[in-house]
Amino acid sequence: MAARPKKRKFGLHDGVFALSKKFVLNPMDAEVAPEGDRLIEPVWDGLRVLATRSADEVRVAAADFRDWTSTFPWVARALEKLPAQSFAIDGVVCVLDPRAAPSFAELRTRVAEGRGQDAVLLAWDLMWLDGTDLRERPLTERRAHLAKLLEGAPGAIALSQSVEAELSAVLPACAALGIHRVLVRALQGSYGAPWRVHGAPLGPTRSLSPAPPLTNAEKVLYPKDGITKREVVDYYRELAPTMLPYLLDRPVVIQRWPDGILEFDWYQHRVPPRAPDYLRPAWVDGVRRVVIESPDALLWMVNQAGLTYHVFSSRLRALSAPDYVVIDLDPGDRASWWAELIEIALALRRLLELLELPSVVKTSGQRGLHVLIPLAPGHRFGEAEELARSIARVLERLLPDKVTLELEKQKRGGRLLVDHQQFLAKTLVAPYSLRGVHGAPVSAPISWEEVGPTLDPSAFSLRTMLARLEKKGDLAAPLLEGRAVLASALAQLRRTLGG
Repeated sequence: MAARPKKRKFGLHDGVFALSKKFVLNPMDAEVAPEGDRLIEPVWDGLRVLATRSADEVRVAAADFRDWTSTFPWVARALEKLPAQSFAIDGVVCVLDPRAAPSFAELRTRVAEGRGQDAVLLAWDLMWLDGTDLRERPLTERRAHLAKLLEGAPGAIALSQSVEAELSAVLPACAALGIHRVLVRALQGSYGAPWRVHGAPLGPTRSLSPAPPLTNAEKVLYPKDGITKREVVDYYRELAPTMLPYLLDRPVVIQRWPDGILEFDWYQHRVPPRAPDYLRPAWVDGVRRVVIESPDALLWMVNQAGLTYHVFSSRLRALSAPDYVVIDLDPGDRASWWAELIEIALALRRLLELLELPSVVKTSGQRGLHVLIPLAPGHRFGEAEELARSIARVLERLLPDKVTLELEKQKRGGRLLVDHQQFLAKTLVAPYSLRGVHGAPVSAPISWEEVGPTLDPSAFSLRTMLARLEKKGDLAAPLLEGRAVLASALAQLRRTLGG
């Protein structure tokens, strides 16, 4: 008897956005050719998407996280009518030309003119169905489930048809119909097995729309440095692939300077009026908050002079469960405190090592350092608060003349604040975010080996960060896969503090 498909824990109440984030579209044009019996299909010329449903919600999203649901309403309505409560479909959205061949040029024109309603979804694969993860099952089984799911489906969605012929004969036959590539997959392969494309090269990834329009491009936002809005947009455009994972599925508070950093700033908590549909709203505590999940959404906010991006430490799918503990070393207004701050940071590093807790350190982009402990799923803010407070108390005992937990500046007695507060709506500047001060500094992830007297936070800026990222890689990456379990560390700290 064949093994049953693996069930994964997922509740429909988690929502379609949470479901869609569980999947990554398998890359096409693998160098390795599929082995064994093969399935041959045309490569449809359109926008490859992940189509998901959870209960009454559906979502159509591109590989870059951009949400296209409202752009293709016929497709969305067709997904709503399929006989399943949850699914994840890999396919391509197309517009057919007069020969009934998909035309990317026509699709791009329709979308630009707001006429994407008559696009169709041609489904290639099925990754998830009503709580069952199908990705490790053979293609034959996944296609059988997909075909059954699409029986009697509305005309806006259909199964991609295979071609029963030798590859040498398929290519010229498809070319005669204006289709210049075919996809070859192993019938017994998992979803992650090679997808090999034959025919004309795929070329670079194409986009249906240009980046959001840039207005007042030459407005100077950093007067002392002569940095214009165009330079800020270019920075965030290049950083988007690295920065977006730290924004996804989190409420974001954007600090904006409409007239440059020498003028007033204000904090954007709510989705602005007339915001585009790819700027995702999420209701949290009665506030329709901003969620940034695509390059277009990020760049649209940057074009509104949004320079700094502050994020919740938990995600929308589990707001009561923080992804990391934050320990903020804040010297306040005392720029001369750098040597003491470094001493405290290194003491903190040693304490975390003794507690066997992993950590990520980054500059705040201003005067301080942020030390983050990536958590395994399931922790609550109470545990995070206890850990941070206990660590701060140990540091206060070790360095009583230099460390304080006192939040009121006038009561600190010249000591440095170790901010241990952890709660739902508390935000932290995101990795790689700019700050609104001279020099356009960045909140930069750094290695612990860089934390020393010669560390210069101002060296990490709009004009240096891209080169550093290329050389060092993403030093904040451990935040995306938290593994720390706090029980043992909390027990040790309780014994140490006599609690």
